[in-house]
Amino acid sequence: MTEGMMKNTARQEQSTSTRPAAAATSNSSSRLYRRLEEALHAGSEVWFRMPGTRLVGIPIYLDAEYVEVVDVDVAEGFEDEELPDDPYQRTVWLIRLEEISAISYATDRWSKERFERLLEQSQKDDGPADKPR
Repeated sequence: MTEGMMKNTARQEQSTSTRPAAAATSNSSSRLYRRLEEALHAGSEVWFRMPGTRLVGIPIYLDAEYVEVVDVDVAEGFEDEELPDDPYQRTVWLIRLEEISAISYATDRWSKERFERLLEQSQKDDGPADKPR
């Protein structure tokens, strides 16, 4: 059994090393990669969309081919006094970058007061509503 596992490992290493270096380079310079890198450094939660599924997590590792994402969940459907002994679960996802069709993450947060000031400023910048553009 160990011999079979070693053969598989060797085959996987060979197939990885024969991939064109240009593909890895283009991934690391892509906009998706740069946004994931920003989220990784900021510790931002990211929403991922892939064919047939969506998931949410915080990037903990990124290279030219994969992003590793951690998600922490709390057991649902229980009252506080009925929670299981271990109500928290950590899930780690390893996602191939080429499978990701979209991501989103928060880039800024505001207090209610700041948000209202930003809206007021935006309305002033737009001018009167009846003014032709």
